[in-house]
Amino acid sequence: MRSLIFSFLFLTVFTGSFAQEVKEIQWDDLIPDEVEIDDPFEKLTEDQIDDLRYIVRMRTLQERKPGSVAAESLKTIEEKEKKLAAEGVNVESILAQHTAITELLKKNAEAVVESLDGLNIRMLGYLLPLDFNGKNGVEFLLVPWVGACIHTPPPPANQIVFIKFDKGFEVNSLFAPVWVEGTLLTEKLTKDLYLADGESKINVGYAMSAKKIWAYKKK
Repeated sequence: MRSLIFSFLFLTVFTGSFAQEVKEIQWDDLIPDEVEIDDPFEKLTEDQIDDLRYIVRMRTLQERKPGSVAAESLKTIEEKEKKLAAEGVNVESILAQHTAITELLKKNAEAVVESLDGLNIRMLGYLLPLDFNGKNGVEFLLVPWVGACIHTPPPPANQIVFIKFDKGFEVNSLFAPVWVEGTLLTEKLTKDLYLADGESKINVGYAMSAKKIWAYKKK
């Protein structure tokens, strides 16, 4: 009986200690390994890139407003396409590759690290309040730098964490870093951030039900 009691206590203590283990992570840890991209534009000369830019600009203008491109410009497009073809540059193929690369880069910016799902973590960042209970914020966006989403375009979705903290935390400054601790989830969300000049929809790649939030102090 005593051995059973000891075994129970041993398992309880050590299971509890493992459950409480918290891993400190950095913002870079939220970004998956980069996918190597074969960029066809790296093989082109500056003149070839300029020719492609002209072709795309004129084509776009013609699509948006048919008849707006002068006959002389249409002739120039044709001449540039022939010149590029003679140099071994397939205009249609390379523009299609550019579109595919753009989509891939966008997808990579939204990708998350699935192995972090359910992990107890601690990380440093800046809080942007979304919802309040009295003076205390209960929902936030955690972002990696001061002014993100306010004074600058929002970071990629995998660099924003939606924080829910039912206990509430009073944000005295948007420019003061804080520690946030809790269970991280890989959950794609879109949140409304209300700014002085209107509302902005922010794409988020992670969420956390926070257990603790406290102000960062330099050692």
